[in-house]
Amino acid sequence: MMAESGRYLGIDVGGTRIKWSMVEDTNVVAAGDVPTPRQGGEALISLLKDLTASLDPTTRAVGLALPGLVNTQTKSTIFIPNIPGNWMNYPIAAELERSCGVPVFILNDARAFGHAELIVGAGRGERNALFLTLGTGVGGAIARDGRILVGEIDSIGEMGHVNIDAAGEMCGCGGVGCLETVASGSALVGYMARAALTSLSPALTSVLGDRGLQALTPESIAKAADMKDPWALAAFEKIGRHLGLAAGTACVLMQLSCVVVGGGISGAFRHIAPSMTAALAERTSVTGAIALNAAHLGSESGSLGAALYAGIRTELEAKLSSQELAL
Repeated sequence: MMAESGRYLGIDVGGTRIKWSMVEDTNVVAAGDVPTPRQGGEALISLLKDLTASLDPTTRAVGLALPGLVNTQTKSTIFIPNIPGNWMNYPIAAELERSCGVPVFILNDARAFGHAELIVGAGRGERNALFLTLGTGVGGAIARDGRILVGEIDSIGEMGHVNIDAAGEMCGCGGVGCLETVASGSALVGYMARAALTSLSPALTSVLGDRGLQALTPESIAKAADMKDPWALAAFEKIGRHLGLAAGTACVLMQLSCVVVGGGISGAFRHIAPSMTAALAERTSVTGAIALNAAHLGSESGSLGAALYAGIRTELEAKLSSQELAL
């Protein structure tokens, strides 16, 4: 999967923090993170230039994972919803390449997560798998024949915007009834807001304390579920079933045999897994057995996956170049 030698820098741009990993083979040799600037696009580009300005001489390329839609061929951004700036057709890779002097490859952050978990994480050894990231929204990636699928417009595996309810809620993407409207961290908080406001759940009230709704997060809801709170358990059951139904559909369409779940609310995997497993089991007559695994790599998966992707792209472009010379 990786180029034979050299180091690759992976950068994962998040809404609140930017994480980076320097990777050699599949080993992280250095890592760090900094706050994501909120002053606009120019501030973010300036920070990324600073991060790539003094690369180790053996660094062969940079992988940049972004929380939005990108064009992997022109290496430009198309749509980044949660970071201020004008990102439509912005040539971000070329901008960084001028400052760092090595190739820069961009991809969606969920696909970066998929690369990491497939190569060194919970999907290692799997040939055909679905990777889901559960946070404020829902992201995803698909592996076929041992490789994460990455299209020119990097939306392959974008499970959060698969429609599962034609009469559902409006989604931030403009669609109706998308998976992330019913199976994300924000959906989980929405399910539990009434229980919190009306003190229906003594367990949740105890967990939230004096902060009330301000403390209503996936983590606090998971604590209430650990205390056998029926409202929290029902909310996780609902999320797990929606995820299982959507993942099962992907497994049918793409002949996948494994689902890996990560992201911010995957810490509550124990509460999501039972109903998700049950929903996946409903599809096994056409898919065969589907394994369900929690992700292994945690918050470093995005930067690690971006570095691994940079290695894959570098190796691929070297092969294409040698083939052209042979012609």
